[in-house]
Formats: sequence, C-alpha cells, structure tokens
Amino acid sequence: MPRDKQFDVDEALDRALETFWAQGYESTSMDDLLEQMGINRGSFYDTFKSKHDVLIDSLKRYDREYRRADLRASAKERGPREAILSLFKSMGEGTRGPHGKHGCFLVNSALELAPKDEQVAKIVRSGFRDTEKFFADLLEQGQSSGEISNETDPTETARALMCQLLGLMVLVRSGSSKSVLRSAAGLAEDMLA
Repeated sequence: MPRDKQFDVDEALDRALETFWAQGYESTSMDDLLEQMGINRGSFYDTFKSKHDVLIDSLKRYDREYRRADLRASAKERGPREAILSLFKSMGEGTRGPHGKHGCFLVNSALELAPKDEQVAKIVRSGFRDTEKFFADLLEQGQSSGEISNETDPTETARALMCQLLGLMVLVRSGSSKSVLRSAAGLAEDMLA
C-alpha cells in the first residue's frame, strides 16, 4: 500500500523551480536540489523520478504560472499599446518582483539546455510562440482601436517585440545597469510609433 506523502509536492516543486531558475540546471547538484526542496533522496525518486523530470515539471510550471501570468497582468485594464509598453517598462526598471534579477527561466533554459535537450527546447519554443502571439493579438487590437498604425505589420512587429523582450531578459540576467535596461526597453516604443 502506498504511503501518504510527508511533504507538499507543489511546494517542493516550487522550491525546485526557484533553485533551477537562480542557479541553472547544470550548476544545481542533487544535494542542492534535495536541500532546497526539503525532502530526502528516497522521497525525491519515489515522487519525481529524476532531476531532469523535475526540471521539465518546473519549466512547465514557470511557463504557466509566471510567463503567462506576467503577460495577462501587463494587459489587464490597459489598452493594447500601453499593455506592450508596460511589460517592457517593468523589465527595464527591474520591477519584476523578487525573481526579477534571475531573468526569464525559459530564456535561461534556452541558452543553457535547449541546444542539447529537445524536451526543454519544445517547452521554450512553445512559450516563445505564445509570447509572439500575445504581441500580435495586441497589435491587431491596437490597430482596430486606432492606437497603433495600420501600417504596422502585426506579425513582423510581434516577432521583433518578442526578440527585443528576449534580449532584454538576457540583459537582466547578466546584471546590466538600469540605464542599459531602460534603453533596451525604450526600443519597444520606437517599434510602435
């Protein structure tokens, strides 16, 4: 008969996510992971199977609970143009909350693991496509409402905005100065002129 878990699985997964996000996958040892998750080795393998499985679960959780939530929050109660600019502004000002200095877990994983791990690459590509679609939808809404010029190509501009956002997140992770971050974020406004 299976025993009841002596720990909160979601809480342990959140701690794993935070550990991978801050340290990266390769730099996180199993001992680090177990300590941060607050569980023993037997419970870990019984519940999660492997370090890689925990990474995949963490990336999916991040995508669902951070990236998508950030996009929705930027669009809440704002017009399309302002929604786009508020996302870039908050990145440029470093106001992304306690995890802001870690950049984006998807971008970090893309740089560290996607070239050699197809499961990671698939999650990353899906998140990037969804971000691009988010921008394209806002651009089309902005054109309909007159906030954004009809001469703007929503598909191409959405791709450019996504690339600019990814670059900005790399700058955040690398500890670039506020002035560099603000300059990079300000380019989004130029794209919407």
